[in-house]
Amino acid sequence: MKLRDIFKMELYKNRNDNTYVLIIGILMAMTALSTFLGIGMIEGTFDPNQTNFMTIFILLMVFSVIGLWAFSLLYPFRLLNVDYNNKVMGLIFASGVSREKYYFVKVGATLLSCIIATFLILFIPAVTFLTVYTKEFVIAMQNIFGTFSLGDIFPFLLMGVFTIIAYYVTLTTAVITTKGKIVGILLFFGFSFAASIVESLVGIPVLSSTNTAPGSLANVYYLKTIFALLQIVAFGFMGLQILKKQDL
Repeated sequence: MKLRDIFKMELYKNRNDNTYVLIIGILMAMTALSTFLGIGMIEGTFDPNQTNFMTIFILLMVFSVIGLWAFSLLYPFRLLNVDYNNKVMGLIFASGVSREKYYFVKVGATLLSCIIATFLILFIPAVTFLTVYTKEFVIAMQNIFGTFSLGDIFPFLLMGVFTIIAYYVTLTTAVITTKGKIVGILLFFGFSFAASIVESLVGIPVLSSTNTAPGSLANVYYLKTIFALLQIVAFGFMGLQILKKQDL
């Protein structure tokens, strides 16, 4: 089976996960409602002094934030461990799919599916604020990026991309190590904590000895990018080796 076909199969399977499609829909509704209520309060349509309104608004905001945080962890975990839980991992490899191909396709498909889901959840709030408060949004972006020098923007984006990839690779290794068991989430936290400790122990002395130009954070971003790359390589290699040796 070709790599492209395996990737399409994974995306199809992710798209038809009815439980999480429903959860995505609920989160979309919650973030949209929070946005509309917030704009209504700013514009004076709703009275913020009304106890019932503020209670509903605050609860909705809190549950939306908690829901997004939980979703960012549980959704990729679900996509990664579903083949273990369904007992089809052995059948996938028996059909001729190599474990190396499966590993890279699984990480890629999970990453893409999570990006699409996040885009859908935050689409209405983003479009609404851009439409209603376009000028304020532009000013806010100017203030944010005004703190960056031109040479800092690319390193910042590079760091963001590889940090996200490192997150999913580390989570994948935790899932593989525990064969999809829920304890894999705790193992993921342990992996992440260990990686952050190593980064701190090595990164702080390196930055202390680096002459960073005033107002420039490029060295920090590049160093974090390097650590993210090392995390990807280390946990990717670890996860792949464990997957190759697993008796499924």
